[in-house]
Amino acid sequence: MRHRTPAGLRGSGRAARVRASLPRAPLVLPALDVGAALRARVGARPRAVVLVDRHGTLTGGELLDLVRLHRSGTATADRAGLAALPAEASLRQVLAAVLAGPEMLELRSSGSTGAPRPQRRGPLSPAQLLSLVDLARRIGLRPGRVTACAAPGVHGHGLVATLGALALGAPLVDLTHLPAAERVALLHRTSPALLTGVPVHLADLLRADRELGGGRPLAIDRVVAGSDALSPVLRADLARHFRARVHDVYGTTETGSLCVDGRPLHGVHLRELDGLLCARTPFTGGRELVTDRGEITADGRVRVLGRADGSVSSGGMLHGPAAAVRVLRSAPGVASARLRVVPDARFGVRTLAEVVLAPAAADAVPPSAEELRTLVRDRLGAAAVPREVRILPPGAASAAPSGPDGEGPAPSGEGPSAPWGPGGPMDVPLSSPGR
Repeated sequence: MRHRTPAGLRGSGRAARVRASLPRAPLVLPALDVGAALRARVGARPRAVVLVDRHGTLTGGELLDLVRLHRSGTATADRAGLAALPAEASLRQVLAAVLAGPEMLELRSSGSTGAPRPQRRGPLSPAQLLSLVDLARRIGLRPGRVTACAAPGVHGHGLVATLGALALGAPLVDLTHLPAAERVALLHRTSPALLTGVPVHLADLLRADRELGGGRPLAIDRVVAGSDALSPVLRADLARHFRARVHDVYGTTETGSLCVDGRPLHGVHLRELDGLLCARTPFTGGRELVTDRGEITADGRVRVLGRADGSVSSGGMLHGPAAAVRVLRSAPGVASARLRVVPDARFGVRTLAEVVLAPAAADAVPPSAEELRTLVRDRLGAAAVPREVRILPPGAASAAPSGPDGEGPAPSGEGPSAPWGPGGPMDVPLSSPGR
């Protein structure tokens, strides 16, 4: 039975294009320097609170003082900006680095549309601004609304939430990298109107509030999940516990945010072709990029069904198993290696690397698991690092090539489509913290 193509679906395959509910951007509008615009925004209200965290409140004037201090640093690391921040950086550090940094933001792509690579983001075009404005409108991010962020600020999800809240004058609450008790206490003390995070962070927070919240009711108007698949069970639990409207945001570093609850954002064009989603957005420079496996329903709703590239989504992080195995096998003292995807109660799945050591001379020191993790991080970035590395003695057979479940023959691991394990939709990991 053929579906009649409804309005909004065009082209080869099925396509979904958001109808312009916002006015078209005049072509004469200049691009916006994000750092300069944020500094001007903060400077206009120096006494307004922009951030609440474990250290207390931070006003706009105090943030600009941090920016000046950041710029005056003599060490290269002090001036390197966002890319130099550790995974556990606080949102204070992220804001100071972005506002003090150069006009261009350098991010690391997720690998959704090809090999992970640096992505440079310069001034925002009018079309990009309109897409971001539509995102804020859809998720309920507005001036003055207290917004709690559970996603690390150097992760794409956390960065977008952090900069968006600052740009709109929404006080931000930093829930990242806190012990469970402190996180719950800060959540109740600030009573945010909006809570955002990767599903694994939201699940952790939900569990902690049930155990440590003392039965105190906390109503949060909107809960926003992104960067990984949001299960129907978790969505229902979040809605029930916080009495919230829950949004599911989908996108990638390369394309920017694409959909909210399956509906494309302003300026986003999505097309289904042979089971793959192809996206053209204000952030793709006129190109159409393949994102994930998925479909577009007859009413124009986008459904993401899994990864298109063989990568593994675990806790909001993208893992490239084939590349990680190649790096592990190249390490001195390693005879063979494989990477398996195993179930994980917290992350859904996790990556386990099994490495067989090569016979070595008596005075040789074999590589440790942490050294191998560091090697993968240095070569491929944090997103590719296996969650666990298991060292096996010389002669062990467990690291012989095998399938994703550890049994039978496996693909060579030399191509991006090798079936290493289950995947899921996700967006915008940058330095990929939150491990």
